[in-house]
Amino acid sequence: MHTQKLLAALPKVDVLLWQPCFVACNPKILKPIVQRHIDSVRQAILQDQITTTHPNLAIHITQASAGDLRDTLTQFLTESIAQEYDTLTTSSLVPLVNATGVVLQTNLGRSVFAPTLFEQIKPLLTRYCNLEYDLTQGKRSSRYAHANAMLKALFCQEYEFLLVNNNAAAVLLILNTFAKDKEVIISRGELIEIGGEFRIPEVMKSAGSLLVEVGATNKTRLTDYERAISPNTAMLMKAHKSNFAQMGFCEEVDMCELSTLACSNGLIDYYDLGSGCVADLPLATSLFDTRTEPTLYEIFASPPALLSFSGDKLFGASQVGIIAGKPHLIARLKQNQLLRALRVDKLCISALQATLQAYLRNDRESIPTFAMLSLTSDVLHQRAQELLQMLQSRALKTINTTIIEVDSVAGGGSLPNKIFQSVALALASTALSVSALESRLRKEFHIITRVQKQQVLIDVRTLLQGDMERICEALWALDKCVCLDSQEESRKRGGR
Repeated sequence: MHTQKLLAALPKVDVLLWQPCFVACNPKILKPIVQRHIDSVRQAILQDQITTTHPNLAIHITQASAGDLRDTLTQFLTESIAQEYDTLTTSSLVPLVNATGVVLQTNLGRSVFAPTLFEQIKPLLTRYCNLEYDLTQGKRSSRYAHANAMLKALFCQEYEFLLVNNNAAAVLLILNTFAKDKEVIISRGELIEIGGEFRIPEVMKSAGSLLVEVGATNKTRLTDYERAISPNTAMLMKAHKSNFAQMGFCEEVDMCELSTLACSNGLIDYYDLGSGCVADLPLATSLFDTRTEPTLYEIFASPPALLSFSGDKLFGASQVGIIAGKPHLIARLKQNQLLRALRVDKLCISALQATLQAYLRNDRESIPTFAMLSLTSDVLHQRAQELLQMLQSRALKTINTTIIEVDSVAGGGSLPNKIFQSVALALASTALSVSALESRLRKEFHIITRVQKQQVLIDVRTLLQGDMERICEALWALDKCVCLDSQEESRKRGGR
């Protein structure tokens, strides 16, 4: 069709803005979208690229008469504009089914909260609360007091506790407060990198500290630290290898030994624990290292001067960095101006406090992270059998299901040398490839699985309440869709 006729048929901006479907839209957001879409079609017309850039529109244009051309362009633009507006104004965060078996799936938000804990903190988030207000004195108080008392009761009454927005922030604040322009001695084998390419040497540089590496990558002894101490040394630091493990010819210095050395030299001893495991997880199987994960209770039996760990990993709470330390050290941390930039809000504090209450009541099963890592083989097999029976009742035609035993991991940069024996439902489709089945479950139904040995696995360890029903509905809908597609394809072949 002639270029000038197409350009003349393009609707004006105001015409599109006043389409009935846009009446309730925000005009400040809508208008730039309208202008952008009109310009896109205009450029495609001028460059004779309608067929390549807007193939659906090209089909409608060829079928439209001269009188219907404006209506055709208006309808196309209205639909494409509405789609972009809906995408822009709809939350990109959506609930998922984690069927990977990885409990602390970093990409899926790590720790989840039990509905009961969420209901407990809901009034604190939907109403005003005493975040920084002392009800007894009727004056301002500290936001850190709420969790401090609980953490002291749970771990150590002689220590004070401080919260920042994650454990990396805790490392930064501690180093900047006590070792700016001073030396921090740490083992070469503990110069770890966490997610997002953040490395301890770079964090030290940002904090203004001077890194002093001692020992070798695989072996560091106490004498290595002793020889490295100088008049400019401020701190002996140990970083727990929470996201990798060493095996074979390796050796490291125990934190208690490091603390003794620091004390005898008037230095600060700091332990960056990372994952923060409260209690032992007996169901974890060692891959090659028989040493158990150091628990917070064990560390607080003989604590270093400063300790930090994450709240959203093995601790099972919100994203928060928890710093424990001798009172005079915590007091100095509170005076650092960086704390204002690193402080936590009421959401983090509320979620942490609810989790701490569960620990104080010895109700660990109400903390989903701990509960999932503690599931026994019998319970897992029972879950898998229940899910299998639910699927068999649907009489799926194109998807076969089998119960198999698998290994799962804690994830989230924790327990790198531990696996948890688990149970999964293995899916195999007679109509879809493994990659297509995984992709459709992920994209269409937001069910995140894992692929192993040419099978799509649904690991039941990480399934939450309602997930089994959601999986059944998804597989039934997918099976039905695939059957219809197959019938349509057969019909077309028969017609030929």
